[in-house]
Amino acid sequence: MVAIQTFLLFGVCLVAHAATISPVVRSRGGIFHGRYLPQFNQVLYLGVKYAPKPVRFAPAELIKDTPGQHFNVTQYGLDCKGYGSDTNLLVAANWTKMGEDCLHLNIIKPKSRETGLPVLLWIYGGGWQQGATSDPRYNMSYIVQQSVLNNKPVIGISINYRMAAFGFINSKEIAKTGNQNLGLRDQRLALKWVNRHISSFGGDPAKVTIWGESAGAYSVGDHINAFNGANEGLFRAAILESGSAIGPPLNGTDWYQHMYDNITASVGCATANDTLQCLRSVPYETIAPYGYQGLEWFHTIDGSFISRPAQQSLTSGKFAKIPLLLGTNTDEGFGVNGVNTDAQAINQLTHSKRWNLNDEQAKRLLDLYPNDPSLGEPYGWGNRTWPENGAQWKRYQSIATDLTMFAPRRLLAERMTACGEDVFSYRWDAPRFNSTPGVIGINHFSEIPFVFGNTQQQITPLGNSSANIELSKLVMRMWTSFAHGLDPNDHGVPNIAKWPRYATPAAANFVFRADTSYVERDDDRLEGVAYINSLVR
Repeated sequence: MVAIQTFLLFGVCLVAHAATISPVVRSRGGIFHGRYLPQFNQVLYLGVKYAPKPVRFAPAELIKDTPGQHFNVTQYGLDCKGYGSDTNLLVAANWTKMGEDCLHLNIIKPKSRETGLPVLLWIYGGGWQQGATSDPRYNMSYIVQQSVLNNKPVIGISINYRMAAFGFINSKEIAKTGNQNLGLRDQRLALKWVNRHISSFGGDPAKVTIWGESAGAYSVGDHINAFNGANEGLFRAAILESGSAIGPPLNGTDWYQHMYDNITASVGCATANDTLQCLRSVPYETIAPYGYQGLEWFHTIDGSFISRPAQQSLTSGKFAKIPLLLGTNTDEGFGVNGVNTDAQAINQLTHSKRWNLNDEQAKRLLDLYPNDPSLGEPYGWGNRTWPENGAQWKRYQSIATDLTMFAPRRLLAERMTACGEDVFSYRWDAPRFNSTPGVIGINHFSEIPFVFGNTQQQITPLGNSSANIELSKLVMRMWTSFAHGLDPNDHGVPNIAKWPRYATPAAANFVFRADTSYVERDDDRLEGVAYINSLVR
């Protein structure tokens, strides 16, 4: 009897020990020891390096294969920058969470013996100035879970990349080295790592869908246009939320020179014989506060990754032809307060860092977007105005949203459809549960809590609304069924309108709402949007 009891206890210990053994992947890249997440029945590999610490203001290099080396990948690695907008993120106490040795990715995989899983790869937004894969708003466990519940399992991947000056610096000194768009090149390197190694984790390198929101979606658009459309087999489809292949202006070196000069002066490099080399030698703690100042570090034409204005790439056919799922929110915003007169509106349109318009173009836009509150944004509010925001606030909001989001979305949808690819376009019309006070309408970022479905954390919760939770379930299943089989309609949720493929002239959007989602014609502001899409920006 004692012997039997001893055997049973020993057996229990064995079972308990087996449950705590970390999952292991052996690949030519190394031996990766991950972590099991029992509440989701998922395996996580966090902080997987795709590149060693790069030389500052220089391209990163793909990490070398070390098939016999062991890696503990159970925790997030360093952030390239914190994920919030609070400047307190740059206080000394946070330096341990940030740094330049931050080029890593995270893999979230259903615990399954299945192989050949499609991959859904997330590129975070944040204006190319901030963001991190460790941001709990981008926890991919919930969306991967829904893919499994829908019998369309995918592997979720999120990637870090350099931002602000560290990822998008430009100047005559930088141009001489050809080292612009480093953040986009980091992303491309991560895609190459995935292409090379994801099969060892059970993924299919031929079934990668790249996915982003805001600057992340603009990044996706840049990858579609990159190298004249040669996607190198790195992705087969894309999802773009509130961003497109035409994004912030492709300003030249003159635009960035004063920003570069400000950094050199701020860290004591202005008088150096080689200012770039001096900047590379400055301690990170010294240069980082200046490298992350402002919201002006954008992508630029560099002659290789980005060869020309995106509108020209789309109209000339020099882009990757792939299936798309893309859309915008009803009231994205991007206007400014205090626009009261035509003259002030023209001044904003011609002097803002975002538009790059001349006087003639600005005046034409005012003709196409009259100062009629019933036509302006936020939409659906009739003649109501908010005079404290400016007498022409609704008009300028409408122009700004169409310039930034709505018109580029339509142009990309039209061009990709014309090339014979399946395109699914949407309009998001459900508000965030805890919208920021003072924010009016269905604004930028409204869809993110629903798409990631995280009901546990407090940053952007869905609340206890059953309608919100059901909408979140629907969108997560649509996104993952698109990544799995290139059709968002395979979601398994009953009584939902079928999302039609985009087709001209009867183009349509799927409208996401918490009450009843539906399909609409994509014909809002036809003349104004057509004019915007005729401009080379």
